[in-house]
Amino acid sequence: MPKIITDQQTRDICRMINRWDSQHKLDWKTICLGAQEVLGWSSPPTRQALNKKVTIKLAYQAKKDSLRKETEKATRLPRPKTIQDGAERIARLEKKIEELNFLNSKMAEIIRIISHNASNAGLKKHQLMKPIPPSQHA
Repeated sequence: MPKIITDQQTRDICRMINRWDSQHKLDWKTICLGAQEVLGWSSPPTRQALNKKVTIKLAYQAKKDSLRKETEKATRLPRPKTIQDGAERIARLEKKIEELNFLNSKMAEIIRIISHNASNAGLKKHQLMKPIPPSQHA
């Protein structure tokens, strides 16, 4: 009997990917090994099994892009002139991160409500994940 990855496990794997330490290589092999621990399985899931989950695939692509941009940005960043300048910049960025995290949690709550209401209206998950059709006004 095939093993099934639940929605909760999918979210846990996405969370693992989002929190990935940039000191470690991010690829499907290491994600599968990490997912094995999240799932509590005796063997790791296959790349294909994880890749079929749209949210896991998107989390991987987003984290990969983020790590790539982080590396590129770090090489181009000007060094602060003083420690005080650096500390002020860090404080400003930490405040912005806090604001964006708050906004992100609010948007996640809105998505959860919309999903719940759409589900109550009879829409299935695969229907909710359909891409938006191109605009007819061209």
